Amino acid sequence: MNLSLEERMYTNRAYQHYRPQYRKRRPSKKNNNFFGFFIFLLLIAGALVYYLNNQNNFALKPISDSIGHAPIEFNFSPKRQNILLMGVDVAQNAKHPFEGNRSDTMLLISIAPYGKNVNVISIPRDSKVYIAGKDKADKINHAFAFGGAKLAVKTVEETFGVKIHNYLAISNTGVVKMIDTLGGLPIYIEKNMKYDDNSANLHINLKQGNQILTGKETEGYLRFRHDSYGDIGRIRRQQWFFSALLERLKDPSVIAKLPELLKIMPDYIQTDMSGYDLARYAGVAKNIDISTVQVATIPGAPSTKGVISYWIIDPDKTQELINKMVYRNKTNSNSIELSVGILYPNSKEKRANMLREELEQRGVEVKMRSVDTVSKDYIAIHNLDVSDDVITELKKSIPMIKDKHTIYDPIGVNRTGRDLTIVISDL
Repeated sequence: MNLSLEERMYTNRAYQHYRPQYRKRRPSKKNNNFFGFFIFLLLIAGALVYYLNNQNNFALKPISDSIGHAPIEFNFSPKRQNILLMGVDVAQNAKHPFEGNRSDTMLLISIAPYGKNVNVISIPRDSKVYIAGKDKADKINHAFAFGGAKLAVKTVEETFGVKIHNYLAISNTGVVKMIDTLGGLPIYIEKNMKYDDNSANLHINLKQGNQILTGKETEGYLRFRHDSYGDIGRIRRQQWFFSALLERLKDPSVIAKLPELLKIMPDYIQTDMSGYDLARYAGVAKNIDISTVQVATIPGAPSTKGVISYWIIDPDKTQELINKMVYRNKTNSNSIELSVGILYPNSKEKRANMLREELEQRGVEVKMRSVDTVSKDYIAIHNLDVSDDVITELKKSIPMIKDKHTIYDPIGVNRTGRDLTIVISDL
């Protein structure tokens, strides 16, 4: 019998003592595109496969499986494939990055049969769950510290009822070295960030504006969480990082640095996939149109009780999200009367009005809201009953929004329209 997420939580006796907290719904900040980082890892993997096929003395240290010398074909599975991608904080054990350390980033990447499309769900590190095999509530990022990738995978499977077929983990030290090898990361910093933690050897001092970050500065940007959004704000910055990284990888000069990256990255990556598996995923990734990738964050709200900071998952919204993002449940809402909001900075009022006219010509109800500044472009979907076909048709028919990334945002701090909010940035 297939139980819903809420039923799984409720039937577990350990969930019952705090189940009412799931009914609290507070605004949460959702994510922008971050699939670029996954593509980067897979393209690196593809290069590693080539190297393995042509060099007898090359060893991929944390990846124990090897492939033979048969020609590689990229025919993707006719079944859905789910991958858990994790970024690991090595603060507790730098010498052994995948032992006793917590996962700072946790992404559920769902690839449709035959690799037709890709959806990504971000799981907040502070999500209050029950670690597999334990009878006390804890943060989901502790699963990796307690039992490595396998326990993290099992915990995600038991919490969300989703089968994980493979995992891939990268340490934050690997990210630092990768960015330095690439020659820095150009990115827009949305505000000044200042924080010092001597015990964790973490010192962040970033200025608002366009910057080229070193590897260590990039780590600070990714780990900063000392603002009103807390962990959800940190997730948002991680996802903007992935978008900036993808742009960096389009630079032809990066290709020349691939051999050096190949020497560095294997020490900082752990996976249960063979070289063939990685190359197969790379074959899918390089053919995906990034603008079609749909992304979301597990819905919920920050806890308001106790001294420990938790993200309290909303089971109803999360089940809806999983049904849509993982199982690709179709909705029959092509005929609904759309209410679309446009959120724009004061400097882009003319552009916002042009978009409003385009939408109204198509019978869409439009609400407008201006703010001082907006740093990222995206389309936020608030109503999960809006079909993908409706979004696709709007993007095809209105050139101004055709390349905007799509996120699922059932609550949304910047919610302007009932069904969708189109965000126009300063940039």
